Amino acid sequence: MASPILKARNLSKHYGSGHTEVKAVSNASLDVMPGEMVLIMGPSGSGKTTLLSMVGGLLSPTEGTIEIDGDEITALKESRLPEIRALKIGFIFQTFNLLDALNVDENILFPARLRRSGISGARPRADELIERLGLGHRRGAIPRKLSGGEKQRVAIARALINEPKLILADEPTGNLDSQTGQEVIMILHDIARDDGCSVILVTHDPRVEEIADRIMWLDDGQLRDRKVEEHSWVRDPVCGMRVDEWTATIFSEHKNKRYLFCTMRCKERFEADPDSYLE
Repeated sequence: MASPILKARNLSKHYGSGHTEVKAVSNASLDVMPGEMVLIMGPSGSGKTTLLSMVGGLLSPTEGTIEIDGDEITALKESRLPEIRALKIGFIFQTFNLLDALNVDENILFPARLRRSGISGARPRADELIERLGLGHRRGAIPRKLSGGEKQRVAIARALINEPKLILADEPTGNLDSQTGQEVIMILHDIARDDGCSVILVTHDPRVEEIADRIMWLDDGQLRDRKVEEHSWVRDPVCGMRVDEWTATIFSEHKNKRYLFCTMRCKERFEADPDSYLE
């Protein structure tokens, strides 16, 4: 049986101390297998980006351990982390983070400087990714000449250039229109399936739920696991917004039935005149 690409154990990240202490993430554990696509969801400010930053070696945890492809990165010296991040982890960001002065080809090859074979050894891989992601006619273009979808495909190719075992994507569709966002989601899905790469996505995009292998929910720093097929949604009777039965905390009882709400405001409106919303 294959071993997890990522083993995170009892991760916590605290800021401040005493009565000003903020627990961004508390005692979170996570295993991700090769080829697995894991979606992390939660409200704004719940600690999702903090968790992703710790897993990616960009932020040191207050407590806990992280192992990526056999290397316990929490035990490494700071000087070793850039090599681990460059060779074992691919990062994809909402804002693309492309280098404005470099063209598509140069942006994709930029992380290959840390490969043992260097940029020259990575060129066949870059050519393969450029064709795979439909960027062949744009490889000489600089970022300001690209559409949002093209920029994100360049960012994906850059993340894959060193053949990492783990891809971390933070709101990868946040700056894209609906159709382009769907294309990016499917590219990431195919990467996990075809390349055996582990993919962790932090996103509010509900379309990912349909193709993710697992959904994790992070709220108040606490990480919980739930299988996709067990995910259950209902409608807020006041505004019609979709509410997750598993995570909802705002509810009201009426005529021996429980109703869930997206906000306290909707709950208060319902309780003032419930029958008007149930006709």
